[in-house]
Amino acid sequence: MKKITIAAAVAAAALAVTAYASPYYALHQIKTALAERNADALAEHVDFPALRASVKTQLEASMARSIAATAGSDNPLAALGQSIASAMLGKMVDTMVSPAGVVALVNKSAISPQADANTNADTPADGAQKKAEYSAGYAGVNTFVVRAKNGNAQDGALVLLRHGVWGWKLSSIEIASAMAAR
Repeated sequence: MKKITIAAAVAAAALAVTAYASPYYALHQIKTALAERNADALAEHVDFPALRASVKTQLEASMARSIAATAGSDNPLAALGQSIASAMLGKMVDTMVSPAGVVALVNKSAISPQADANTNADTPADGAQKKAEYSAGYAGVNTFVVRAKNGNAQDGALVLLRHGVWGWKLSSIEIASAMAAR
């Protein structure tokens, strides 16, 4: 009886550890797919409808703020312009945030010359690439957030939502506050 209790406790602990570590593993798989420029593997870790809705909502809000700041809220042409721009933005986001859009972006990055990237001012003189800094952690039981670090300020985030017990998918992108303010 004692062996069964110990085995059950070990199994429960193993399940808890793997469930806790699962978003870190999903993040590793996403990074690997990006590094290998494997669009199909990347698409497996993206919830396209949720991601599309997230990007559309944030870009439309940013556009509305920009139009209101430029044209004023009482300008009738501003409302017309916003509705036309919103329709165009919706089509653009639908195209870009899709499996085909991911394939196109990954393929474009695969054929772009690497020499141009090495002439960047952020690249160290010895040719080594600067490692991206980020923080990752739970924001809730079913939400995992990855934030890019830029010095002391943290702007922008990728939000992964739980799909099942161990599955996680990129479901939202929080656009950096500097971009949202434009």
